[in-house]
Amino acid sequence: MIGTICVCGAGTMGRGIAQLMASHGYSTVLYDVDPGSLRNAAAGINQSLEQLIKKEKITFSEQSATLAHLTFTSDLNDCIADLVIEAIVERIPEKIALFNQLAELNHADTIFATNTSSLSVTTIAAGVQHPNRVAGMHFFNPPVIMKLIELVQAD
Repeated sequence: MIGTICVCGAGTMGRGIAQLMASHGYSTVLYDVDPGSLRNAAAGINQSLEQLIKKEKITFSEQSATLAHLTFTSDLNDCIADLVIEAIVERIPEKIALFNQLAELNHADTIFATNTSSLSVTTIAAGVQHPNRVAGMHFFNPPVIMKLIELVQAD
């Protein structure tokens, strides 16, 4: 069962995915190596939630609940989760390196998902210690609005 989710990469997609997961009640950690990116992500999430309130899509209590489920960190050791979704730069070596680092920190049942829309999930999985735990989970932009996710299994 998924209880905690870590989203790696606090850019446009990462912050949107983190907001979406937190809004559905998941304890969500948003990780990025750059503290400035995390600050921008926090501001972007707050702005997004405010817009949703103005459009009467969510209530103030839903905004508070979403924010209560979010944690921001630049420490990879905080990325202990049942599901890790990476939304980092679209370069296979970086994605593989991140998943291998996270595999050392996480339990044997953690699922590793890449948000890539253009790279081979099979190639990424082949470079990871546990390829059977890797999947593609491509969210469409903006994740909070678009109710569409493409799931891809590695060969």
